[in-house]
Amino acid sequence: MADRPMHKRSWLLLVLVLLVWSYFARPVYDFAWIVSGRLYDMAAARIGSPTLRMKRQDVVDRALAQGDEIAAYLRALRDAVPRVAASPALDFSSIEAFSRSAQASRARLSQSLRYPPPGFDVPLTQPVVESAIGADEFATYRELKIPVLPGVYATGIYMRPKSADDQKKLPLVISAAGRGGMPAETPDGLLKGMGKSRRNLAWDALQHGYAVWMPTYVHYGRDGDDFRDRLTVRAWEAGTSLPAIEIAKTVKALDVLLKRPDIDPQRVAMMGHSYGGFYTLYTTALDPRIRVAVVAAYFNDREAVLDSSEPNGFLDWRYPDALTLWRDPSVAALVAPRPLLIEAGNQDPLFPIQGARKAAPEAAALYQRLGIGDRFEFREFVGRHDFDGEAAMAFIDRQLGGGAARD
Repeated sequence: MADRPMHKRSWLLLVLVLLVWSYFARPVYDFAWIVSGRLYDMAAARIGSPTLRMKRQDVVDRALAQGDEIAAYLRALRDAVPRVAASPALDFSSIEAFSRSAQASRARLSQSLRYPPPGFDVPLTQPVVESAIGADEFATYRELKIPVLPGVYATGIYMRPKSADDQKKLPLVISAAGRGGMPAETPDGLLKGMGKSRRNLAWDALQHGYAVWMPTYVHYGRDGDDFRDRLTVRAWEAGTSLPAIEIAKTVKALDVLLKRPDIDPQRVAMMGHSYGGFYTLYTTALDPRIRVAVVAAYFNDREAVLDSSEPNGFLDWRYPDALTLWRDPSVAALVAPRPLLIEAGNQDPLFPIQGARKAAPEAAALYQRLGIGDRFEFREFVGRHDFDGEAAMAFIDRQLGGGAARD
């Protein structure tokens, strides 16, 4: 009788061991089943009918041929859609009629861009955070962190020239830098700070007595450009676009900046280089509070630029209707009747001058139809993927009357 509890414990121990073994052995069983299936497939392929046997390269060639057919089909579809220089909804009978009709075209552009992003119209309770950075002989610098979307902020540097009185209302220039547009780095890894550079969009504006807002855009990740492409795809999946989010950041920043007592809300310009030129063109097209725009090293034959950058270049610019309704002259039409300057370096390797020479006359013709041809300028300069700040500020001065230094 005394052995019976021991016998029972042995059975329990055996069951426990089997359960543990089955738990750890299951992957072994599964792997063995997969291997046996592969062996069966190999044997069946060797002894089965040779009718459908073919070399792997033959299979690849068949797939490539199908891909070529699809590519030709898509090219024909794209070529069949007429390219327009301006939305059919625009009324060119007068500047007033044009301005009214532009509202519908802006709504159509917003639809293509999926702008505004979800949450844009939700009131946010977070405060604007303003931090003093410092000052030098040129300007004072403050960093602003402005709530835009849930958990998303517009950050940037607000600068005021030392030549201006602290209480004076200054005209504002939004300086949109492109990739590589920040000041150069020193050997110790620090930025050189404010200085004259063909890619420093704040320098000339400060010298002309303007307040400057330099927004921060997403250009690089720690692992390279793929970071931006991943954000682009995630934005599409979420029902918006990365450009829509970046434009929303500038629009919300303007909401805050134009309420400052030291800013003249009626005199606002935006200028941008490269990717900043893209944001300048589109933000100005969508927000009439920007009274004048300068687009450098971007405006071009958009179809040629995107085709030459395939397969992955400028992924965020490949939004719906980008090459049919919204080539660069079509977006420029929504800047009108406000003044617009296009700058292009004649040796630019990224945006060839031939493309700018092709697109600029289309935009100029739209301004001429409104009888305001003098408000559009296309300027070539000797340079590569650069920015001519003096020419840009001369144009802005003429339109806005100059900054504090010119009063």
